[in-house]
Amino acid sequence: MTTAARPTWAPAKGGNEQGGTRIFGPSQKYSSRDIASHTTLKPRKDGQDTQEELQKRNLRDELEERERRHLSSREDNRRKGGHLLLEGEIGDSDDDAEIKGDDEDEDDDDEDDTKALLAELEQIKKERAENKLRKEPADTQESDSCIRGNPLLNNETSFNVKRRWDDDVVFKNQTRGETKTPKRFINDTIRSDFHRKFLQNYIK
Repeated sequence: MTTAARPTWAPAKGGNEQGGTRIFGPSQKYSSRDIASHTTLKPRKDGQDTQEELQKRNLRDELEERERRHLSSREDNRRKGGHLLLEGEIGDSDDDAEIKGDDEDEDDDDEDDTKALLAELEQIKKERAENKLRKEPADTQESDSCIRGNPLLNNETSFNVKRRWDDDVVFKNQTRGETKTPKRFINDTIRSDFHRKFLQNYIK
């Protein structure tokens, strides 16, 4: 017999703490997820643009200084002919002549490369056209063979089955001598053949 329905000594009472708080005190345990976390904001440290550092700096002067530097670097590049020079590199007239000569050589090389690429492209196109001409007769032969094998499209094929699958079966035509009674349909359940056979087998 179950004891689930028997009365208890300290029945459970509804409230903040479930489970018989009249006798047992409330639980002092709590989950770590219930504790308040991140109670303070993360402050900026020195060197991370704190409020005091920003008050000491003059942001307008810094911005104007950066703009001045940028404009002066652009003017220097225009005077040097548009070539950007690295630190410690001096732009002499001999160096400029060498750079121009290198540019001309690179242009010639580029033209030769483009000619070679165009010739190779023409060769690839010719090879593809030849392969296509070779494949066309084979494709036509395959399509003709597919049409011949389809009895719906080919009028010459006959639909007669040449040989049955059970011609070689040993036990075949076992009921050759027996006469089969033809089935008849009678629209009366009591006079039907099935009902008469059922009565003969199970009732008599």
